[in-house]
Amino acid sequence: MSYAASDKGAQERSASAPSNSNRRMQIISILIVAAVALPLILFPEQGKQSMDMIFGWMTRNFDVVFLGMPLACMLFLVYLAISRFGDIRLSARQTDKPEFSKSSWIMMVFLAGNATGLMLWAGTEWGFHFNWPPLGMDAKDPALYTIGQAYGIFHWGPSAWAMYCVPAVAMSYIFYVRQTHIYNLSESCRGALGGLVDGPLGTAINYLFLFGMLGAAATSLGLGTPMISTALASVFGLTPGVELDIAIILVCTAVFTISSGLGLDKGIKRLSIFSTVITLAIVAYILLVGPTHFIISLGFDSVGYTLQHFLELSTVTDSVAKGGFPQAWTVFYWAWWIAYAPFMGMFVTRISQGRTIREVIVGMLVFGTAGTALFYVVVGGYSVDLQMTGQLQVAELVNSAGAPAAVIEVFNQLPGAALVLIALVISGIVLLATTFDSAAYVLACATSRQLGEGQEPEKSNRLFWCFVITIFPLSLLFVGGLKSLQTASIIVALPLVFVMIAMMISTFRYLHADADFESVKIKLKPVEKV
Repeated sequence: MSYAASDKGAQERSASAPSNSNRRMQIISILIVAAVALPLILFPEQGKQSMDMIFGWMTRNFDVVFLGMPLACMLFLVYLAISRFGDIRLSARQTDKPEFSKSSWIMMVFLAGNATGLMLWAGTEWGFHFNWPPLGMDAKDPALYTIGQAYGIFHWGPSAWAMYCVPAVAMSYIFYVRQTHIYNLSESCRGALGGLVDGPLGTAINYLFLFGMLGAAATSLGLGTPMISTALASVFGLTPGVELDIAIILVCTAVFTISSGLGLDKGIKRLSIFSTVITLAIVAYILLVGPTHFIISLGFDSVGYTLQHFLELSTVTDSVAKGGFPQAWTVFYWAWWIAYAPFMGMFVTRISQGRTIREVIVGMLVFGTAGTALFYVVVGGYSVDLQMTGQLQVAELVNSAGAPAAVIEVFNQLPGAALVLIALVISGIVLLATTFDSAAYVLACATSRQLGEGQEPEKSNRLFWCFVITIFPLSLLFVGGLKSLQTASIIVALPLVFVMIAMMISTFRYLHADADFESVKIKLKPVEKV
């Protein structure tokens, strides 16, 4: 059955059927987040101190757990990709073709996983490392231009995408091959936890996901809005502040609400294509008008360093010197990606019908890593050149004025800076809208009782979450509690580590069990290339 036909059938069924939305889950999710946010609003200083203390305790005592997680994910995914299981097509019928073209699929996956944060950090992360160096190096050592760049590529590289990919494979296999049409995080752990997922433990897992998802939306808002508002202020002479931030958020809201109402194919896919064209145009322009040879050369050096030292970067805890760099940076990043991973898993599940397990793994790890490396090489390389030639003291600006202000000053050094910044504003708004749109879609799926293949969650459910993920962070922006909520949402990464382990165990058991029983009707033989 085609996507359009199945969607039409779903709409016809919903006309006479009771609501498929889980209103109880919606309400409880909001109450849980409000219960966490209210103390942060009423007692902002104490709340911030408490969140920072909990996060510091978590990164110090569980740093080995977080550092080991992406390595375990990569080993698991490589095993699946090179084994006979990589040929399994994520569909009930192994002859089905993918619902979306490869290019559309890659763009939706890449932009959902990166959003506005990539452009921001690509141009500035090396500046933080230049002043607070890793591995016992001296601050402002010229070698830190390469190593700082390499650390950024590493932090946004295959480790992050591997942690995104595990939930995607686990959920997709259960939904499409095993035909369990429930978008619950707990369902992907059933193979490891058994009937426990039907009780309080399963409920807790599902609400952890929803809390983390709302926190992730707040994090995207917190990263993207300041950069966009600073760019607007720079071009039009406006004063950055809460009023400008609110105006940007409302524009983003209008864009992603319309997109959400249009659905996945007409909404998110088109936004993703539009976002990709603009952002790649900005990157290409920087490469052409900037110091092209230096950018490419530094890129070779940085990528080479990352590849050569990948295992060292993945495992260093600085246990003797206790400088705190791995905990403050690498462990923080891994916790951030883990908190975001269930959202990515659920979103990639929805758009991966008809793809093989191998295609999903290779697509996410290879194209995801290559895309983020491109941004770091070009935008980061240009900002390093500005520092080295004395045109702009980027490292000092990053630490004194913050990353958003620094990256806008980097763009201001380009020929035709005003036009580039306008393009950056448009790109940032659309990227933020794409992220929010994807988040609202996933939240609507997660709070639907059951969805068939190709069936959209109810429009009222999608629009409900559009409203929530706008109003909630917006209200926190007024009272200054946004940063603390971001930290709180990342703290859920610790229990999610064990959820992801349960996912890998479940997937491994299902694949081996299904291969031995004809009743599941999985034919483990090479499929035709798409």
